[in-house]
Amino acid sequence: MRSIEEIIVIGSGNWGLALAVLFSKTKPIRVWAVDQAMAEKLNANRESAGVFFPYPIPAEISIEVKYQTPFDPSRTLVVLAVPSSQMKPVAQELSRHADTPLVLTVSKGFDLARQCTMSALVQSEIPGASVVVLTGPTIANEVAEGQPTRAVLACEDLTALAMVKQTLKNDVVAFEISRDPVHHEVLAALKGLVAIAVGMADGAGLGANTQGVLMTEGLRELVTVGSFFGIPESVSYGVSGAGDLITTCISRDSRNRRLGVALAEGNTLEQALGRVRMTVEGVAMSQTIETLWSLDVSIPLIHLVNAILRGKTCDIRAELSGLIAAL
Repeated sequence: MRSIEEIIVIGSGNWGLALAVLFSKTKPIRVWAVDQAMAEKLNANRESAGVFFPYPIPAEISIEVKYQTPFDPSRTLVVLAVPSSQMKPVAQELSRHADTPLVLTVSKGFDLARQCTMSALVQSEIPGASVVVLTGPTIANEVAEGQPTRAVLACEDLTALAMVKQTLKNDVVAFEISRDPVHHEVLAALKGLVAIAVGMADGAGLGANTQGVLMTEGLRELVTVGSFFGIPESVSYGVSGAGDLITTCISRDSRNRRLGVALAEGNTLEQALGRVRMTVEGVAMSQTIETLWSLDVSIPLIHLVNAILRGKTCDIRAELSGLIAAL
């Protein structure tokens, strides 16, 4: 059995850095930046890496350019903390350095081209990899601040799952385990659409009453879509489903919610994405899930969000009010 002696985080965004800080308490950590300029910037600003990660980066965390120094794949856990749009090239690059790596994917996205989750994408690019999924209510800034939460670690390989769970044991994130990674990944990708709707309500000046109704309907639709994909209700109502959905809807740090606010304030999708300035995974998922509407799956809230993301010109406040009245 392999022994994990080091963790490498590929991706130096706020989530990757938050996980690096958290996991540095138990194992040696290296953060791999995309290029020399980014590595130098992070090393020069360890006391506060910037607006997206305003927390100290401990000196024991090594920050370097990816693959600049060698690593032993048989003794390393590789954390892929990159947006879903970058996952394929990152996995392809990793495959050239390791045939059977132990990989932890933490991106809550969906690959539109292949119609698959991130774990499936990584597995297709690196057939010999053991891929574990981490998902749940994990806002990066709160994890970096040490605020307690729960998350799910999921993998079909029980040996890999047990090893990763033991390696990542910490006093901030408590882990549940599952052998159905795709179930949890589908729910993680879906919840962003509901958070966009709640953000739109906020941006349109609609208060807690409206937002509560939208979250209730969003949860119903999450369970409905989950059932369509064979996901048990117990999973949909768990931390990776309902827990992550609620967190993403109410957190001011939620990218999906912030996008919704920007859209309701009159910005185009391109302008709204520019204001968020980080990848919003819910946008990609919207293009995938709309097919279910044509199959008579009851997702009126998600359908409305999709229409607005596709450029439908409308009075968002009126559309949300009309939807609530029609539910």
